[in-house]
Amino acid sequence: MYAAEPTDRFTVQGTTLRYASEGLGRWELIAEQILLLGEATSEDGARDERWHLCFVTDIQGRWVEGSLYAEGRNDALQWLSVRMGCSLELKLAGAPAFRSRVMWPPDWRERPLFAFQVSPLRRAFSGSLRRLGLPPLVGSVQSVDPRLLESLWRAKRHPGGAVARFPHGV
Repeated sequence: MYAAEPTDRFTVQGTTLRYASEGLGRWELIAEQILLLGEATSEDGARDERWHLCFVTDIQGRWVEGSLYAEGRNDALQWLSVRMGCSLELKLAGAPAFRSRVMWPPDWRERPLFAFQVSPLRRAFSGSLRRLGLPPLVGSVQSVDPRLLESLWRAKRHPGGAVARFPHGV
């Protein structure tokens, strides 16, 4: 008998988007909670690179994420396109680890969503080590790009700022 593989799943229920994963936990949100929406790639040890849909939910830079390989991904992207009022295009499929981009709001599209602190040695050799089945050399730190956070703070303090033009503001 084979053990069931963990299943990642996006679920849309009315005004709520839910995500459940054995590895990433569970979360739910409504469109009004999303300040920034983007995609990112990361590294998952010796196994593989990861590709995530990321939702920044506050001006301190907290976010939740879900695997873009998860079941229900297309339904989630359709729900988000309708709620955000724009077409959302995925561009990082097959990109190297430690890449990110903003998908929404449109004024900030294509800017890096995250700042990654990764040793140059890891960047240079992580793909080769992974192909050999070896773990990464050292860890990395990922945070919402400080320039985006500064823009969110500025917009919050000045209601005429860019965030005020978002469909539902900060």
